[in-house]
Amino acid sequence: MIPAISLTTDRLILRTPREEDFPVVARFMASARARFVGGPVADEFDQWRGFLSGFGHWALRGYGFFMVEHQGEMVGRVGLVNHVMWDEPELGWHVFDGFEGRGYATEAAACVRDWAAAERGLGPLISYIHPDNMRSRRVAERLGAHLERFTELLGHPAEVWRHTGGQP
Repeated sequence: MIPAISLTTDRLILRTPREEDFPVVARFMASARARFVGGPVADEFDQWRGFLSGFGHWALRGYGFFMVEHQGEMVGRVGLVNHVMWDEPELGWHVFDGFEGRGYATEAAACVRDWAAAERGLGPLISYIHPDNMRSRRVAERLGAHLERFTELLGHPAEVWRHTGGQP
């Protein structure tokens, strides 16, 4: 069992994932929107394994991705990952199709960043962002992050953005 954690902002509810979230996550992973986070992934079994890795983060590390809800609709996922090949915990965000441009990623990421610091003692966090992912770069900038360095991640170029705002 993973912990049942729920966070709120002025507009959003962030909660730990449930099995019934798989279809919306699978649609995201199958779409072109997932191109900067290992997708698109068309095979349902690979989508399922990726979905389950989120539960593994919660079980092993005590953190992971939250499902982000706005007025009853799932608008994305925001949370923390620290895969075995990562340098340190990463703050990441995925906005589902049709919900971009409304500030959900920034609002939810600030909430998770602050939760990670207060409840898990983590930070200042990083975000790995592909150099071509301008939308994610803008979210990082709005969060007060700064470009720290360039690296390679899973065979792709990546920028490491350091989050300093909201830390204790």
